[in-house]
Amino acid sequence: MASKPTVRWNESNGRWMAWVRFPDGSRRKVERVDKATAQRDLDELLTRRAQDLEPPPRRQQAASFAQVIDAWLDAGCPIASPVKTSRHAREKSPNTITNARYLLDGHVRSEIGRLWVDRTASARLEELFAGMASKELSTSTVDRTWLYLNQACQWALRQRQIKTNPAADVLLPVARPAKARKSLTIKQAQALLVDAIPGSTRPAMWLTGLMCGLRPGELAGLRWPFVDIDSDSPSIDVVERAVEVAAHYAGQAEPKTARGRRRIGLHPLLVAALIRHRDELILLGLYDDEGFVFCTRNATPISLSSLRRGFKALCEEAGLGREWTTYELRHSFVSLVADQLDDLVKVADLAGHVNTKTTQGYRHPVRPSLPHAIEAWDRLLERQTGASSG
Repeated sequence: MASKPTVRWNESNGRWMAWVRFPDGSRRKVERVDKATAQRDLDELLTRRAQDLEPPPRRQQAASFAQVIDAWLDAGCPIASPVKTSRHAREKSPNTITNARYLLDGHVRSEIGRLWVDRTASARLEELFAGMASKELSTSTVDRTWLYLNQACQWALRQRQIKTNPAADVLLPVARPAKARKSLTIKQAQALLVDAIPGSTRPAMWLTGLMCGLRPGELAGLRWPFVDIDSDSPSIDVVERAVEVAAHYAGQAEPKTARGRRRIGLHPLLVAALIRHRDELILLGLYDDEGFVFCTRNATPISLSSLRRGFKALCEEAGLGREWTTYELRHSFVSLVADQLDDLVKVADLAGHVNTKTTQGYRHPVRPSLPHAIEAWDRLLERQTGASSG
């Protein structure tokens, strides 16, 4: 009696292989880089033979990484498997799809696009990501590239376009230290308010960013229907943001998170700046009741790249250098307000954060030294002095 087929290592090909002969005399070969996958495919063939089923086609068309990526992108970059917190399908935003296409095309397709997915070992993908790290790309870029590749392969596996997902077992390179975020100190904020913002072309815009802590998209997408500067309780309602796809304005969208919808009271200084800004727009013929608060000559929102360049120039004018981002304007709002309120729950509400843990990551020191220990000892010693005299 012939022995049962088993998976064996083929040294010359560097793969696990096995053969199964069917009753009609034909043979089918199993050839995989992973032993467990080869054993699974062999078991499937043996089951077909035991049930007197027809043998599968001799050659099934293999899918390359390029084909898997294209199919996944064409499908809208779906998430192929449930996560711990939800089993519901989720749609990706146009920005996320654009980012996925950019990373996969730039780093994966050019390197391994022609390779067959089922014949590629995880070690080959680890070489790819190690190469990205050697180019000093950020850890977040490496992580997101792997995430999108893994989702594409997982989706193809679910669609039975491939039989293995070599990305699932990839070990990524050692994480590089993240670029430290920073915020304006009290002294730097004063320099910005006194020396730079009054002389800028859009003082109301920078005051709004600093004093309300809006995200760049929220600041660019702010419209007049949600700005109340004429009532006794002036405020801004953050209910939408500008969305860009491939660096072009693509419309308005909901805030980044559910708690991103919020109402922020306005300081009299900011109210005066917004009133003056509105009067200037009326004189220029650019004011529209439904239009953008901070717009271009074509009544379109200020682009995010223009915001970045403008804020760098503003900081340079204030003598702070150009190494600043618009998100650090938001970090500054959180840090400065937290320093005064000392209540992270209130600050999280103002910033539209999901929880105070997120807010804590935005909080940076804004004073050259912390006076809390001195204040605590003053109070303690006062109590001790009072007790002794009594």
